[in-house]
Amino acid sequence: MTNAMSVARDHVAAHEEAIIRELRDLLALPNVASNPDDIRRNADAIVQMFARRGISARIIETPGAPVNVYAELAAPGATRTLLFYAHFDGQPVEPLDAWVTAPFTPTLRSGRFEDNAPIIPWERARYPLADDARIYARSSSDDKAPIVAMLAAIDAMRAANIPLSANLKFFLEGEEEAGSGHLAQSLDLHRDLLASDLWLFGDGPIDPRGLPRVSLGARGIATFRLTTYGPATSLHSGHYGNVAPNPAARLAHLIASMRADDGRITINGFSADPPSQRSRALAREGFDTEGMLSGPAIAETEAGLSYGESIMRPALNVTQLTYGGAGPQRNAIDSQASAGFDIRLTPGITPQRARELIEAHVRNQGYTLVDAPPTLEQRRSISYLARLEFGELGYASAASDLTNPAVRRIVDIARAATHDEVRIAPLMGGSLPIAPIGEVLNTPFVIVPIVNADNNQHAPNENLRMREFRQGVQFYAAFLAEGGNGW
Repeated sequence: MTNAMSVARDHVAAHEEAIIRELRDLLALPNVASNPDDIRRNADAIVQMFARRGISARIIETPGAPVNVYAELAAPGATRTLLFYAHFDGQPVEPLDAWVTAPFTPTLRSGRFEDNAPIIPWERARYPLADDARIYARSSSDDKAPIVAMLAAIDAMRAANIPLSANLKFFLEGEEEAGSGHLAQSLDLHRDLLASDLWLFGDGPIDPRGLPRVSLGARGIATFRLTTYGPATSLHSGHYGNVAPNPAARLAHLIASMRADDGRITINGFSADPPSQRSRALAREGFDTEGMLSGPAIAETEAGLSYGESIMRPALNVTQLTYGGAGPQRNAIDSQASAGFDIRLTPGITPQRARELIEAHVRNQGYTLVDAPPTLEQRRSISYLARLEFGELGYASAASDLTNPAVRRIVDIARAATHDEVRIAPLMGGSLPIAPIGEVLNTPFVIVPIVNADNNQHAPNENLRMREFRQGVQFYAAFLAEGGNGW
């Protein structure tokens, strides 16, 4: 293991310019998840990246879905198969004016742009790049860097004639940022192709302290929009205040009825599985609470717990509020108010169950639910009107059992590779489409992120720091050398 990591370190030092060039070329391809043509161009490019290495790869299709990429590399004599997952689609890049450089023009800086680190023109870059150097581009960290890092780790081991400990498969998804709505269908359609002993996920950030992290699970997600209705047209707030129903005030009351000040979901029946004492202990140790709060200037967690314990709870997040339009304030009561939500789910509650409970809750608050904007007759005859629109996409939370031999082996390798500095997290706060893997393939998984915690994932100015990228190549090499052995 130590030999594989040192080989990977030396390989990156000797070939970093070529590795970064490959990453730059991939980052230059627009990949917003809503554009299937761009997703296919990315998939074609990734297939070629494998082909240049003599690794069998192809696009796999699922009716009605964006394309995915599958690849495989046999290891002579191996009895285990590891499957590496990452996604190559990306979040939208709006608002464009919030990007300091173009999102699909990979830009090198000597450090963080917030610290006024200067841009380094690529033609003037000197390799190896400084540890604090950062590459700014959409998907630089989420998830294109892990794909390139895994390929670099394979290159390093091949160059040093270090055998792989397991057969390798790759499932690289082109729909993750759009909700992975067709993932279960894809897994079922290609279940024989994707058969393996363990999935390794390359998504997510490492610990803010710079310590490596292995996560055993992730929260699930469901989304919805809630709209409350008032008069059919905007009315003078003096003439109609206390007369016309105020949809914004009613929306505020509904929101307050669904969550407590400490973030607990107060919807009747909305209860997830309580975490075990062991999981709570791992959660406290697995995350740097101070670091997670100090960066975004948060005084304390909403839950009043450590960061790790807080994300063991389901979360009902208000993500958008719409009322009255933009511009100067008007003294008017408008016809409707709307809020967007996401629910981060923990084990024990499914998206479908969450939907049923939310619908029942709104009805129990005295509202009649409509499935379209209300008619004039409905407004005249029914005082409390609301509409719930649920996103078609979503998936449950999923977590692996630390006692599973495959999972335990990866954790042991991570501990040895990092001199026991790795942090083991029972759940990531973010969501990954892991649940369908268990539901369709019944395969355990482990999440092994490699990118810096302050990478601006899903936001403008997404970035990758070189220190973590280099360490990630070494981390992956350790799993390639030892992940198939000993269990």
